Amino acid sequence: MRSHYRLLSFDGDMTLWNFDAGMRAALEATRRALIERRPTLAAALPDIRPMMAVRERILADASAAGLSFAAIRRRAFRTLLVEHDAADDRLGDQLYAVYLEHRLKATPLYRDVVPLFARLDSDLHLALLSNGNTHPKHLGIADRFDVIAFAGAMYRAKPSPDLFDYAFDHLGCRAEHTIHVGDSLAADVAGAHAVGATSVWLNRDGRPNDTAIVPDHTIASLAELKALL
Repeated sequence: MRSHYRLLSFDGDMTLWNFDAGMRAALEATRRALIERRPTLAAALPDIRPMMAVRERILADASAAGLSFAAIRRRAFRTLLVEHDAADDRLGDQLYAVYLEHRLKATPLYRDVVPLFARLDSDLHLALLSNGNTHPKHLGIADRFDVIAFAGAMYRAKPSPDLFDYAFDHLGCRAEHTIHVGDSLAADVAGAHAVGATSVWLNRDGRPNDTAIVPDHTIASLAELKALL
């Protein structure tokens, strides 16, 4: 597969791997671990929905602005204990450790990822630019990327240009020679447009676009990248 682009960059969560599936499996493992420690919580936590609701509520709070996903998840476990049992920051942090261990094991690659990598031109630089915290080494694909960058203390999250600029500087590439693929209109498509790169919205589920953000290209599978490249 020959490409006139020099840099192909990807989002991670819900683009290359199914973060949602891994997250749900990890929350269930964490719920079971918590009930083993605090059996009285079984009635309050019959499934993972109360755990998910706490995190969503924290995300919606202005005080969570600027927090990493790890900090938000850790706060969610601590808040869960406060609301359903008793404040115990140490246990909350232990629950986060359990969650993270299981999530990294349970997060699957999408089936179209490995076949895509096998077809790419070896001269094409690849970058992973993620607002999440799942490192591709846990999925066996870290060696595919020339650049791996995460939002956090050093780089602002997409759609900020920080992650893109890091990749450009590191690889000596320019925005007009870059094509970025991601599942988020607000983060990936808008982020690519902000720096002048070509945007590809990966819309695996056929979601309607009810925003004013218009991607340069829309695909339902990474297999469709061949035509764009």
